[in-house]
Amino acid sequence: MAASRPPMPLLAAFRCLRQAPPRLCRTQCLSRPSRFYSADADAPPPLLQKLKGELKAAMRAKDAPRLSVLRSIMSANLNASKTTSPIRTDVQLVALIRKLQKSAQDAVADAQAAGRDDLVQKENQQISILDEYIAASGVQTMGEAEVRVLINEAIEAAKGAGAAGKSLMGDVMKRVNGALDGKDLITSGSKFEGEIAYSRAVVVDDWVFVSGTTGYNYETGNISADIVEQAEQTMINIERALRQAGSSIHEVVRVKYILPQRNDFPFIWPVLRKWFDNVRPAATMVQAALMLDEMKIEIEVTAKKGSGNDVSGGQGPSP
Repeated sequence: MAASRPPMPLLAAFRCLRQAPPRLCRTQCLSRPSRFYSADADAPPPLLQKLKGELKAAMRAKDAPRLSVLRSIMSANLNASKTTSPIRTDVQLVALIRKLQKSAQDAVADAQAAGRDDLVQKENQQISILDEYIAASGVQTMGEAEVRVLINEAIEAAKGAGAAGKSLMGDVMKRVNGALDGKDLITSGSKFEGEIAYSRAVVVDDWVFVSGTTGYNYETGNISADIVEQAEQTMINIERALRQAGSSIHEVVRVKYILPQRNDFPFIWPVLRKWFDNVRPAATMVQAALMLDEMKIEIEVTAKKGSGNDVSGGQGPSP
């Protein structure tokens, strides 16, 4: 009786062991696709991972209302991933959940007006489930009264530590920003943010408001004497703030240029074309004195997440 032939995958494995090093053998024999990881890639938001687990649990439990809510969240997240503003943080994911909740609240109002009590009950149930996920997200929401209390506590603590004058403001801002960690406030490391009490950018829903930004290199604290180099560094600073906010240059819809000397404006046009030629936002140029004489250009932008205002379809500034 002839010996039975070994299965083909097993035979391929034996051949692989004879011909290739063990590490290659595993890849070749199992025919698994290679995976490449970038150190710059953002990890998925922890809340998203948790919701994926909730989705599996809801499927096993056949919990239809919760399953419907979770599928809506996953669908909205998938749609966002196809834009230039994918969900990268829990703060962004909670904002997305709040949008779904607002839609459900609007649906309740419509159902009540139509006398559809069955739909009212269904939407209210979804709102309650969304409330659960927002409450368990770890993302805190503070009202004006809470912020006032926080600031007053920070002032007293800073005074108690011996801070006074300009250093008091900087100390207070550090304490407040520390307490507001995880909120939609973007910092850059500029010394002026603490001294003057402002954020590099603020995110409100889909809008990103980037403060007037100058050409300081925030890592070195230096600023070039050349206006062209200042303009380039300013745009680098703005682009970094937008990325921190989950947006990009391609989503800028409004830009304001402020120059002490209006005749310098044409010198920086090549820099502006490099960054905005594929975007073409609305723009205004204003001549005004800046805070320090070494500042030759200040740029302020507003971006709308999901607008994808890239007329060329490219990525990043133009070459």
